[in-house]
Amino acid sequence: MGETFFETKINSDGTKLFAFSIDVGRPEGGKGKGGRGGKGGRGPEQRGMSGQQGPDGSSMGADRQARKTETLYAALDETLATNHYCREGYIEIDTHETEGRMHLLGECKDTANELDRFDFPNP
Repeated sequence: MGETFFETKINSDGTKLFAFSIDVGRPEGGKGKGGRGGKGGRGPEQRGMSGQQGPDGSSMGADRQARKTETLYAALDETLATNHYCREGYIEIDTHETEGRMHLLGECKDTANELDRFDFPNP
């Protein structure tokens, strides 16, 4: 796996926020080109996913996305187990994918104490 980023922010009221992202590889067909638009000659009904389906009828693109998301959660769980930033778990605010990276914004369920402020100073 590529680079992992974990950034923290502790608000004056003790709210602990974080941004986490991992490299999941370039999107299929991306190869450094713009990510928008379809291929010439395709009508609106043919844009988007390739339309391939798995044996159970589910979209293979959805399966790939689910694997990326599970990889994100596993990497975040490992990071939080190591750095102890969110001692009582977290609330997921947003999860999204950009060019080859999965991102998660979250808020810890616990509030910051003095040790947190020392260990995770704001930039």
